[in-house]
Amino acid sequence: MSDSTFGFLLMVPALLVLLVVIAFPILKGIYASFYHYNLLDMNNITWNNFANYKIMLQNNQIFSYFKNTFVFVALVVVIQLILGMGIALLLDSKIKARGTLRGLMLVPWTIPSVVTAIVWRFMTNSSYGVINWIAYKLGMIPTLDYSWTLQSGSAMALIVIAAVWRQLPYMMVMILAGLQSVDKSLLEAGTIDGANYWQSLLHITIPSIRPVLITSIWIALMANFQMYTIIANITNGGPVGATTTLSIAAYNAAFQSYNFGYGAAIGVVWLIVLFIITMFSNKLTDKYSEDLG
Repeated sequence: MSDSTFGFLLMVPALLVLLVVIAFPILKGIYASFYHYNLLDMNNITWNNFANYKIMLQNNQIFSYFKNTFVFVALVVVIQLILGMGIALLLDSKIKARGTLRGLMLVPWTIPSVVTAIVWRFMTNSSYGVINWIAYKLGMIPTLDYSWTLQSGSAMALIVIAAVWRQLPYMMVMILAGLQSVDKSLLEAGTIDGANYWQSLLHITIPSIRPVLITSIWIALMANFQMYTIIANITNGGPVGATTTLSIAAYNAAFQSYNFGYGAAIGVVWLIVLFIITMFSNKLTDKYSEDLG
């Protein structure tokens, strides 16, 4: 037996697991999206070509789902990138109790998403929420009896804040790891040449950790495009669908309306968008890896 054949045989178990766990569900979802597949009409499961996709486009709801998804993802990723970079730079400096602060910053990451959603919904409760009391005292809301989930803007703001709070530690850890790998001799050379802190940051530090930043942003994009738990447990789509993202729409179609065909069609469109983002991210990573090499 050749080495290549033996190596392939060693890979077979892993390939079978990937086939069963990843490939088969994706292909099944694509297949179901071309069917009239409703739990309330199981005796009439029929091939309907692109009918599910046509319905999706005709009622224009898919554009609303995309808009909500892109707004949510963009806000969460940008905010956690800025805060993550700032905190990582702080923790990479020589401050007191740096180890303790690093440990405390990781706490939100250890809390399950469903618990995060419940905690934030409790803190913004219109009757006894501590966030309402603070916001009222600061003049941010007109009354203590303010329901965040009944207003379009505040509902989106609430799920963004909760998602950022939950995911920020991961972004911070990734960037901090990148910062600690920056060649200190480059920073010293920049200082000798007269570069100040911000010039060193923009022209030495950030270019050095660019692959880490791209990977971190890509992971954050994927996580938030798939975000369901926090949104469902805080607003469940929000007032008049203001926070109905692709994940919420697909779940509602499949498991509340029992229309698996339509839910699968939403999932396929969602999959295509994620695939495009992944390809773009991979090209950027390869480009900057070659530049650094």
